[in-house]
Formats: sequence, structure tokens, C-alpha cells
Amino acid sequence: MHDTFHLLIIRLSDQITDFAPSTRSSNPIILSEYELVLTQRFFKDLFGAISGVGAIINQNRQIVYANNDFLHFLGLDNLEPILGKRAGEVLSCIHLNENPGGCGTSNGCSYCGAIQTILEAQSSGNKVTNEARITTRMVGGKLKWLDLKITVSPISISDRKFYAIIFQDISIEKRQQMLEKIFFHDILNSAGGLFGLLSLLKDGTAHNSDRELIDLSEEASRDIIDEIIMQKQVRSAELGDLIINIETLNSIELMTSCIGKIFSHEAVGNKLIILSETAHDEDFQSDRGLLQRVLINLIKNALEATIEGGKIDIGAEDLKDRLRFWIANQGVMTPEVQIQLFQRSFSTKGIGRGTGTYSARLLTENYLNGKISFESNEKNGTVISVILDKKVSL
Repeated sequence: MHDTFHLLIIRLSDQITDFAPSTRSSNPIILSEYELVLTQRFFKDLFGAISGVGAIINQNRQIVYANNDFLHFLGLDNLEPILGKRAGEVLSCIHLNENPGGCGTSNGCSYCGAIQTILEAQSSGNKVTNEARITTRMVGGKLKWLDLKITVSPISISDRKFYAIIFQDISIEKRQQMLEKIFFHDILNSAGGLFGLLSLLKDGTAHNSDRELIDLSEEASRDIIDEIIMQKQVRSAELGDLIINIETLNSIELMTSCIGKIFSHEAVGNKLIILSETAHDEDFQSDRGLLQRVLINLIKNALEATIEGGKIDIGAEDLKDRLRFWIANQGVMTPEVQIQLFQRSFSTKGIGRGTGTYSARLLTENYLNGKISFESNEKNGTVISVILDKKVSL
């Protein structure tokens, strides 16, 4: 049976790595380690009975065994396609090809909870449990965000060191935490503001005119409704049942509308949002509501990173069959923020806060058939780009 395995494994001991060691075990070693695990009948039966996605890896972080839950999670019926690969490689992590050494060797891997947990267990010799956020690219190109709890336990089999990894999907738990934060913080703040304004109307102690108070109350109500709609859209997008409505749009009109909505709903202080004079006036096809949501979220994110008195520039660039929207500010993101910018559970505003950049990438790449990217450096500041096809095939 083992002779039928066709392992695509190369030795990378001399490859450059930006984080974890890149060295891999050779094909014969991988097969011998797999066969060694098979000889441990009690251990194999016990590991297979574990409720959860589990795998056994060697010292070089390569899979030498996996339980049925792991295979089912990957849509496989046997171990052959993943034998000798690393966790990020079988999960199709988006950082996979950033370094020839593969999983664990790119700069982005330094912020990966999975790799950090494995390395900590290897160095300490103890069981280690951490959370990990992994963005994967599924068959067909769509992105999927995984929130996992990972436990790595060192084990010895015939005096050889291995590591048992158990993955637990905590996406629902993290989603609930995020929603609780949003509803109990943002929406309650908006509701509290609305209540206060209505109280002023009731007791007549307001210094402004009733008309101004009513206008402010309407804005607060719109903020609440907008927040709820955004969360419903993100949830539907995650479940794969979001319906898109394609129509003909104009780039200048859309950006002008986004700026107007932000100034009417957000406290921007003395910061400026400037529509670039070089912005191209182009007609194109897309879902107005979703694209507007994407651009507003990205502009709001740029506003938060802009100092008082600063400015945000936005514009559009004609790329023949495609259209590029861009949003620029003079702030520079730290390497940690850059690596995790589009992760679902990551935010510079604290645990459980913010879904702006995550939802922007989710909607852009999974529903608007576009791409979202950024550059951030001292010379140019931070520029986020959203690139879309001008024409959409219905």
C-alpha cells in the first residue's frame, strides 16, 4: 500500500526563512514515521476516538498521521494527499507561497497562532494551547476565515519525538463575542445618544431648535439601522447566501456619495476627505450597496489612522477592462497590523472590535469578483486599492 504514495516533498534545509526552520524530512523518513505510528495500535485507536480535528507531526512540522475528522474536514478519504505536508499547506493558507520554504517560513507566519503554538511546544516540551486566525483560499478562489483553538502536545513513540495537534473550530464563539461587543458597545452608544436627544425634546431643555434635535435623532436612528444592516450583510456573506444586485454605476458619483454619507454620519473632527482631481470618471457595473459598504469601511479605517488636521485622498483609476478605487492617508501601519489587517478577529481597537477591513475583503473578493490590496511605507503612507471588473457577467 505504501508504495502507492507519490509524495511531492523536497528538502529545504538551505532555503531562506523569515521565521520558522524550513528544513523538511525526506520521503523515506516520512514513510517510516507514518509506518511507526501505524504500529502503535492502542495509540492509533485512541487518537481516532478523539472528538476533534487531529494530526501527528514530526520535528519538521510535517504531517505523518491524521484522524478521520481531519480528513473529513479537508474533504479527503485517505491520508496520501497530505502526508508530509504542513498544516498551512493542507489548509491552503494565503501566506503559503510567500516564501519557497512554505508553511511557517514567511514573514506573515510570525503572527500565526498555529506556528507559534507548535514552536512553543517544541521548545518547552510541554502541552501548549493558543488561538489562531488563518485565512485560507478555497477551491474556486474564494476566501475563508478560520478561528481555531489549537493544542499541541509532545509525544514519544519508540523514543522518537512527535507532536499531536488538535484543532477546534471556535468561529461561532468568536463571532458571538464580536457581535456582543458590537451590539453592547457601538449600538448601545448610538441608542443612548438617541434616547438622550429624545429626552431633551420631551422636557424642552434643549438649547438648539426642535428641528435640529429631530435631525440629530434621525441621524442616530440611521446609525443604528446601518450598523444592523452591515452585520446582517456580513453574516449572510459568511454563510454564502448574500444576494447581489448588479447595476450600472459611476465612479465619481459613487465616491462623492460615500464622502457625503461619512460626513453626515461620522464625527470626523477637522480631518479632510478629498476626492482626487485625477480621479477617473468611469461607468462600470457592480452592486452599489456592497461596494459602497466596502469603500465607506475603508475610508473610515483611514480616518481612524489619520491625525487631527490630516487628510484622506480617494480616487479611481482606469485600468482598461478594470477599475481601481484607492484610498490614501499618510499613516504607516506597523508590520503586525499589516500582516493581520484583513483577519476577522483582528482589530487595532481591541478584542472583538471592528469588522471593517475584514468585511471589505470578504465582500470584494467573494462577491464583487474583485481584489483588495494595500501598501504602507514611510514614503507613500498607506494606500488601499480595490480593483473590480468594469463589466460583470450575469
